[in-house]
Amino acid sequence: MVTGLNFVLLYVPDIAAARAFYTEKLGLTVADENPTFIQFAQPGGQGATFALGQRATTQAFDNPELWWYVDDADATYTALVEAGVEIVSPPKDEPFGRAFSIKDPAGNTIYLLRLR
Repeated sequence: MVTGLNFVLLYVPDIAAARAFYTEKLGLTVADENPTFIQFAQPGGQGATFALGQRATTQAFDNPELWWYVDDADATYTALVEAGVEIVSPPKDEPFGRAFSIKDPAGNTIYLLRLR
């Protein structure tokens, strides 16, 4: 049966804008890329591999949720606000940790979480 998530590919209409967002705003490191594809290194060598593909007719995804762990939800939130990132919801305590959400340039909601 399934033993874990290995790879997440998110399609975006503007790969340059998405690359800038994920590297400059979220601090991800590019592991491999070509003009229509970017694969990021796993933060801390953990979790599924995350990649972007360019597709002109793509719209923001509707149902899937991308959750990224952060070491400090409030400090990360403050840094992203200062960087001009669009905020969907401010940090709040959930049963599983402290979470908030933002938008990427393609309009996708990204969730950030500090586990308890």
